[in-house]
Amino acid sequence: MLIWALLLAWIGSIVVVVRSFPKAPEARRRLHALLFMIIPWGLAILLGPFVTDHHAVGTDIRERMMIGQYAAVALLCFIAAVGIVRARGARRCASAIAVANIIPVFLLVSVSVMIIDPGS
Repeated sequence: MLIWALLLAWIGSIVVVVRSFPKAPEARRRLHALLFMIIPWGLAILLGPFVTDHHAVGTDIRERMMIGQYAAVALLCFIAAVGIVRARGARRCASAIAVANIIPVFLLVSVSVMIIDPGS
């Protein structure tokens, strides 16, 4: 049930992004700060179980992988907050972009953490 709610929220945020994308060039330029959202995506993927074989490494590496996953979510929230503050004139669009990125990263990190540490 949660996955359906998240999917509907993600689709809704994409619709809001498309409908509220700013027409003014200066407002569009302010959205460039949100391009840094690619960093948490890369962090979540590169430090996750899809790149590193978590069975072949020790517990210290798995702990670092978990810290990297949680850091990816925290960094994404920080970048989204900075991007929303900087996007004067396009804050609704910036907020929708942030939600559209937070939902899949949250799901990616949740799956990664459950793969790394099945008891969590």
